[in-house]
Amino acid sequence: MPTLSLDVYTSPQRDLPAGGSFSPTTATLVLGPTEAILVDTGYTLDDVHEVARRLETSGRSLTTIYITHAHPDHYLGLEWLLTRFPQARAVAVPAVADKIAQELDITRTRWTAMFDGLALDNSYIPEPLEGTVLSVDGHELRILTIGQGDIPHNTVVHIPAIEAVIAGDIVYNGINPFLAASGPNEWQQWIASIDEVAALAPRIVVAGHKRPDLPDDDPAASLDGTRAYIDAFTDAVNDKDTARDVVRHLKSLFPDYGNPSALIGSAAAAFKRRTNTHA
Repeated sequence: MPTLSLDVYTSPQRDLPAGGSFSPTTATLVLGPTEAILVDTGYTLDDVHEVARRLETSGRSLTTIYITHAHPDHYLGLEWLLTRFPQARAVAVPAVADKIAQELDITRTRWTAMFDGLALDNSYIPEPLEGTVLSVDGHELRILTIGQGDIPHNTVVHIPAIEAVIAGDIVYNGINPFLAASGPNEWQQWIASIDEVAALAPRIVVAGHKRPDLPDDDPAASLDGTRAYIDAFTDAVNDKDTARDVVRHLKSLFPDYGNPSALIGSAAAAFKRRTNTHA
């Protein structure tokens, strides 16, 4: 029997004060017999309270908080959690740590305004990780820099002992992916990133954003679903006349996907980019 297990917390889909919604976001505890590592933090007080409750209930000692990529919903809980668990250290690969540092001031201002104070304030920058391995009670967690997801410099955590990958925002599960921050070239690179995760042959894939009711042990659904969505979105942007047509078409193909605001914003950004390209 494996001595490691995962406890995946998924935040609820949250309404934004100015309209629209924000995708459910995961934070994952990797639990050994005595130790734990947290992968990503959540971004509200409710999120970190629940993660802390689960950790304390488990009886494990938190050694490390690992941040998969530089999106604030995955790291804004750092300062609160490090205050609660001062024995832990927070780390990210150097490119992610650098990106967080570069954007931290504007992120703090923007997210406070976007969530009308619901999002946590965070002044902590994770330390650059030395090497590519973390350990929980002697079991290796391998950090792989895959690259393009919904933003560049995405990493995943591969846990061979339980055939698991904590995939950050390279993989979505039942949620409209955020394609607004990238373009057609990056979308194809994103598909290549999904293929790299699939090549690890995981039995468990924890998506960065997922519907809370969906399982993590159906990797074909999450990997193939994200790949199929990006392909369909790319085709629709090329073929349809308006962003509204893209939204309508993707909703028909993926009617049960959560957070339609991500689809609406992605379609609008794609058509703005297409218009500027052809101007």
